[in-house]
Amino acid sequence: FHWYTGPLSILNQIIESGYYISASPAAEYHEEHRAAIKAVPLERLILETDSPVTYRRGTEFEYDSRPADVVRTLYAISEIKNIDRVTAAKITLENAVRLFNL
Repeated sequence: FHWYTGPLSILNQIIESGYYISASPAAEYHEEHRAAIKAVPLERLILETDSPVTYRRGTEFEYDSRPADVVRTLYAISEIKNIDRVTAAKITLENAVRLFNL
């Protein structure tokens, strides 16, 4: 499920059904997205950028995303889940390989 921000009760049903949840650079600031990322087991999380898209937070900032922003997503989930970046990168890469049958 892409950029999930909905109720955690539904998120639990999604996870129990075997689906993956994607994390985007909005994980740096979007509270509902951060809550979802925190609740998702790392083994069900994949990284994305949603590029090209313009990210906005009110009038505080605006930037155009690019594929390299996947690193921003990685840093954000590492902070949210309180794990080191190498572990987060390794596990989310393994998840993507499984999901996309690579």
